[in-house]
Amino acid sequence: MSGRIQPPQGAAKPSWQDLGGRWQLAGAVSEAWRFHRWHVAPEQPVGAFARASWVDALVPGSVHDALIRAGQIRDPNFGLASLQAEWVSARQWVYRRTFRVELAPSARLFLCFEGVDYSAEVYLNGDRLGTLAGTHTPARFEVSRLDRERAHLLVVVLHEPPAEAGQLGRTSQTQTLKARAGYWWDFGTRLVHVGLWRSVTLQGDAGQAVVDVFPRVLLNEDLSRAEVRLDLEQDGVPSLPVTAELVHPDGRREQVTGPASSLAFCLEPPELWWPAALGRQPLYTVRVWAEGSPPVERRFGVRRVALVHNRASRERGARPYTLEVNGQAMYIRGFNMVPSDLIPGREGVAERERTLIGYALAAHANLLRYNGVGPLASETVLDECDERGLLVWQEMPLTSSGTDNVPPQSPGFLANLERDLPALVRALRHHPSVVLLSAGNELTDEAHRPVAETHPTVARMAQLLQASDGTRPFLPTSPSGPEYDLSVPVARARPHDLHDVHGPWHYRGVRDSYLPHTVNRSLAHSEFGCQAASRLSTLQHYLTDGPVWPMNDLNPQVVHHGEWWLMAHRIEEVFGPVEDPGRYVRLTQAAQADVLRHALGWNRARRGECSLSLVWQLNEPWPNAHNTSVIDYDLKPKFSYYRCREANAPVALHLGLPAPVGDGPLTACPQVLSDTPGSGRLTLQLHTVTGMMVAHDSRPVSWPAPGQPLTLPLPASPCLLRAELRGDGGLLARTEQWVAPEAPTPFAPLVQAPATSLSVASSAHGLVVRNGGASVASWVSLEAPAGIREHFSDSGFALLPGEEREVLVSLRTPGGPPASTTLTVQALNAPPVTLSWVTA
Repeated sequence: MSGRIQPPQGAAKPSWQDLGGRWQLAGAVSEAWRFHRWHVAPEQPVGAFARASWVDALVPGSVHDALIRAGQIRDPNFGLASLQAEWVSARQWVYRRTFRVELAPSARLFLCFEGVDYSAEVYLNGDRLGTLAGTHTPARFEVSRLDRERAHLLVVVLHEPPAEAGQLGRTSQTQTLKARAGYWWDFGTRLVHVGLWRSVTLQGDAGQAVVDVFPRVLLNEDLSRAEVRLDLEQDGVPSLPVTAELVHPDGRREQVTGPASSLAFCLEPPELWWPAALGRQPLYTVRVWAEGSPPVERRFGVRRVALVHNRASRERGARPYTLEVNGQAMYIRGFNMVPSDLIPGREGVAERERTLIGYALAAHANLLRYNGVGPLASETVLDECDERGLLVWQEMPLTSSGTDNVPPQSPGFLANLERDLPALVRALRHHPSVVLLSAGNELTDEAHRPVAETHPTVARMAQLLQASDGTRPFLPTSPSGPEYDLSVPVARARPHDLHDVHGPWHYRGVRDSYLPHTVNRSLAHSEFGCQAASRLSTLQHYLTDGPVWPMNDLNPQVVHHGEWWLMAHRIEEVFGPVEDPGRYVRLTQAAQADVLRHALGWNRARRGECSLSLVWQLNEPWPNAHNTSVIDYDLKPKFSYYRCREANAPVALHLGLPAPVGDGPLTACPQVLSDTPGSGRLTLQLHTVTGMMVAHDSRPVSWPAPGQPLTLPLPASPCLLRAELRGDGGLLARTEQWVAPEAPTPFAPLVQAPATSLSVASSAHGLVVRNGGASVASWVSLEAPAGIREHFSDSGFALLPGEEREVLVSLRTPGGPPASTTLTVQALNAPPVTLSWVTA
């Protein structure tokens, strides 16, 4: 709907022709293609030189995808196969196809490209038309004299991609705005994407064309009236009338015709676009065309966004970090996002992206940060966020590098910036979901201090963003400082210097994983995480070049699929020796889940001070053995996904524990975290591994209010601390956490706990899980088979002996709900139970 060009409806011979679909593809070392004249002749003669071996390729698409389909490379997702695919980016790649002109006669004819990854030359019938460069930078070549009676050979030769650095390099030496995620990052292998990855069309016009339109919305102060001014980009002599049609959310249409500089609509009153939790998402559509040319169509929403101060940011002399939409301040919670796949041309990527948006919304996220490591959020993502009210923070594709994070200032980079940045903004600016822009990720000066708008490159980026858009707030980078990291010493000595911070990300046991979040005083915590292993079924599916176990640096596959995130040594420090891969996966996911819930709870408890809390990260673009994602590559949620959903819920409970271990009695400070005021009864219980209750407290509470300290006994072995909040409508929120005395391997008794047994039965909307044994069933999980998108109301919880819990179930495949499947339920100390599931 928001694509750049939409063909007119109903015309026998439209002025727009799609040249996408099936092309042919062949690779060449350097310019061997020129020597063999692939760009000139459709066929090669038989002779001493071998003829090219062409494979089918889809446009828009990716070279890697075409090679996988043709059997020329193994799918890089499996085993060590990506190592054997790195040669792909060391080639030039030749796309070709033939076509006939199917358009009505017109004064002008253009061959139009929406972008290429990353640069190319274009040939038509052997003649060089020019060059392409930039992932979103369009190009138009006039081909008005094409013979309509013959077929034409169109050839696009992709150059080798630019030689950018992976995660560890020098940002100051970056030359382009090509996303660097595929050059190797901690969440993905080295797989440098290349492809004719955006649309190719043939367009005719009568001498003038509208090539882009930006519906610039100007809202009055009380939001009762909006003017929609149409900023047009045109090509040709502007002598023909320009017509604009506005389609209202209810389907009403209005139309104006006149000079391009005066096209506008008045909405009185406008239908306001709101984030999902605050209201509806009505969308308008504008179509603009010059007589005899194809229309440009854009969908937009009417809303106002700003960053405003809260009391803490004003007192500290910091930037404003509180996001305000239509005058309503929001507490921002959500996730950082990485590409949904390292090969964006794969079949099913759009469905993956829509699934991830659904998972984010179900976890009560209201914003996703697309950080500068990856490419822009795709059109599929942005359309879905527009329709469903999920906000987007988009950074430009410029990022940290480890050795230095200093924004580049070379003439080559600045020339590419001038060419490509406006096109990137044009892909974003009409989307109401996009509420915040940044120059890049983790950009710093030479002293590792986050950059400000005073840096020359960032200043120029801000100017270009303002010129092309100017309707959204801008941050120079994230973290925006003055401190870069969430540091415990700084939090204790200089808390006023914690504005927007990143980290920590690694699991470091039962004290150091928790302490930074407990003492955090940041105004915005835009990136923090903790790692865990992927689901065992995911590991078994992708680690095909050897055994899954051991999950440490002695296993080449485990290292290859996530060398930065190994954690077996930490798990053994907390839980003792673990020899079973399934049990190991469960414990890593339990650790990640507990840390992330802890961080989210402490941030949200500081809501008057902290305005934003974003987990790193929701997804991963490649199957990792260990990673900081809360959903693995097979779109299987880890336990942490459910704990993030719990902590971000409209009503949540925060236990206020500094850590899950203590020396002596345990002091909790339970607090209700809610978007709206309320009252109810809070109950806390402490149970041993046999289910015996050793402490109980029940009290009336109202909120918002700070938590009240509560001292509980801490027995010699691990105990389950539970809290439930009930109101007039029943259960409002619950949470639970295993706690233990501080000691070496404090939670080893859970791994050694007596076995128990689970039973499962169907219910009206899901299933009922019951613990039939004499021990607490720890970390009860529910799993659907591969290919099934699973939505459970909870997973990774505990059941006391004799206790049962109903879990709501929703299952989908790309084609809809499965007619039947199986569900597996198990726990750390309970064997799997399988249930047949039939969709009603």
